[in-house]
Amino acid sequence: HGLDYIKCHHRTPLHVTGETQTRLADLALVCSNCHRMIHRTRQWLTVEQLQNLVTTQRQLLLDGSLVHG
Repeated sequence: HGLDYIKCHHRTPLHVTGETQTRLADLALVCSNCHRMIHRTRQWLTVEQLQNLVTTQRQLLLDGSLVHG
């Protein structure tokens, strides 16, 4: 059911690092939706920036400050 659900994201784009040996620390495992959100704009979000956005939006929803449109 979850086949191909998790994506392996390079924290630093390969076009920036050039040819290199990838280490586990260079990678992040993210769901398909989060991977798309990271790459949504020209200046990619970091995994940490996306986490902060999600946390902030979740808190606004819980506080009632954000209303779905």
